Amino acid sequence: MSELTQHLAALQARLVDEHKQAPGLFGEIARMEDLLADTYRNRVPYELLQNSDDAGSTIVTITGLGDKTWSWANNGRPLTSADAEALCRSASSTKRRGGDSIGYRGIGFKSLAAIASRIDIRSSDVAFAFDRNVAALLLGEQSASAVPLIRIPCEIRSADRTDGATFTISGRDGGDAPLDAIDPTSLLFLRHVDRVDINTPERAVTISVDRDDSGVTLHDQAGSASFGLLQHGTAMIAVPLDARAQSLTGLRGRLACGLPLDDEPGLPVAVSGDLLTDPSRTHAVVGDESTQRVLADAASAIAHQLSTPEAPLSQRLWELILEGEDLRSLLVSSHATASNALLTALQRAMTSRPKPFAYSPLPLTADDVTRIFPAGAPAALYTKQNQPSARALKAVLGLDILDVQQLVNEPVVEQLSDDLIAQLGAHLGEMARSYGRQLTPAEQRIVDRAPVASPPSPPIIAQRTAEDAHRGEVPTAAEPLSDIVSRWRTAEVATMAYLNSRGWRLEDVSGQNVGYDLSGSNPAGEPVRIEVKKVDHADARFAMTNNEMSLMLASPGGYLLAVLIGDGRYVRLMLIDPSNEGLPKERVCRRWDWEFTDWARFATVVD
Repeated sequence: MSELTQHLAALQARLVDEHKQAPGLFGEIARMEDLLADTYRNRVPYELLQNSDDAGSTIVTITGLGDKTWSWANNGRPLTSADAEALCRSASSTKRRGGDSIGYRGIGFKSLAAIASRIDIRSSDVAFAFDRNVAALLLGEQSASAVPLIRIPCEIRSADRTDGATFTISGRDGGDAPLDAIDPTSLLFLRHVDRVDINTPERAVTISVDRDDSGVTLHDQAGSASFGLLQHGTAMIAVPLDARAQSLTGLRGRLACGLPLDDEPGLPVAVSGDLLTDPSRTHAVVGDESTQRVLADAASAIAHQLSTPEAPLSQRLWELILEGEDLRSLLVSSHATASNALLTALQRAMTSRPKPFAYSPLPLTADDVTRIFPAGAPAALYTKQNQPSARALKAVLGLDILDVQQLVNEPVVEQLSDDLIAQLGAHLGEMARSYGRQLTPAEQRIVDRAPVASPPSPPIIAQRTAEDAHRGEVPTAAEPLSDIVSRWRTAEVATMAYLNSRGWRLEDVSGQNVGYDLSGSNPAGEPVRIEVKKVDHADARFAMTNNEMSLMLASPGGYLLAVLIGDGRYVRLMLIDPSNEGLPKERVCRRWDWEFTDWARFATVVD
């Protein structure tokens, strides 16, 4: 009999004796286990993955055996006597927070109680089980409900030696939680596991990862996703390098404590570190000192890249941030969130750092960027398509503003592109007219140098007149929303033109004071009336008048709100059914308007 087998037998005897000394204790532990398991229910695969990584496993194999039965096998180190003790004891662990392990509470394995009626374990040369019914017989209990599932090791026996550990989980009624629901990003920050094989009757999938000091590439059936890695202090940051990686990360990013949480750092990157999580292991405790330190370290690493153009991930980070959401709305959040904390730290770090470049109110060509900022600059900051985003970011990231009036006196002005000279000439002329002054000789030379460009031939759809738009004419092609918004002055007409290009037939009735802005039919031919609202971001409030609200309540289903969000390249249009009973709204006293608050999660993006 091996040492581990002997230890398990002795542990079983001690636990049975403890039950005799305090008969009610196990009932309390059973109730605590049920509460804990319910809290951890959706985290079961991640907790097992974490334990496998902590055991030094490189390969995890998940097999669906049918009838709610799963096998989870890893090739890490076999269980030790201390591991067995930790599995059986509540909140006991051989791991310590901040060491070489991700987990430290000793309760991750207990999450299996949420989905399992029995757990069979094989490791080294021993096999044993956790089974409430068998444990109840050992303890002399009449009801298995008075016994915790993961407490008494049962059916202890010698077995053929095997590497790592294998857990066979028999599901319980109402506890169905498939163990194959593994997010590929779970492997981003693991230290050892580099492959997860998933085999069920329906599919066979492999998720794998290639790692080195500078980057990580994930592979699965959907393709590859590459990330660049940054590390500073307590934080590790994964920066998406391609479209797949960007889609996995999302516009507001992913926060992880080794494994993914449900929080967002506010930037399109993944951030991981030794932060404190709530009991469910799904959210970071933002006010905790260790969490604050991780977020501050992440902000410092990102600020270094953003302010150092020659840094390896500088250009890519600028591209991602300029294509992302408006950071101003996250900074002014009234709630203490991970994104608010990280962005506040980033703002402080960026403001305090010298930067060899500045925000330009005019778009610049790549050659112009090189000439004006010889020490380097992020090219994405100066493209025409990113101008609205760059304008929003300049204050958030503490960017100086390029003095274009001073630029005309610099020697570099002779080397600037014709495009920039044309823009500069128009800008100087407009500024002189606005302030009622004469152009300086240097400014006049720029204006004189500006080439006279013939107006470009507009595309067919752009030749439509405002009168055509107000009549609801159907355009000949589906234009990008950003192009339509830039052409039409009013949100109502822009919304109408965009929807009509996608099969709607609407006309503008905003001037008729009928309680809505657009009238017509949707692509299915159903009559519809639409009230248009324009906001800066999805967290912004907007209001409806009592007249509009009364009309909506009188005709539910045929009345929609169209919310135009932001401007520039990343403007979005979302539709809401305002009669939705779950839609939060407040009656505001200033004119008895109805103000919509948490509306974005009820809306559908119009693509």
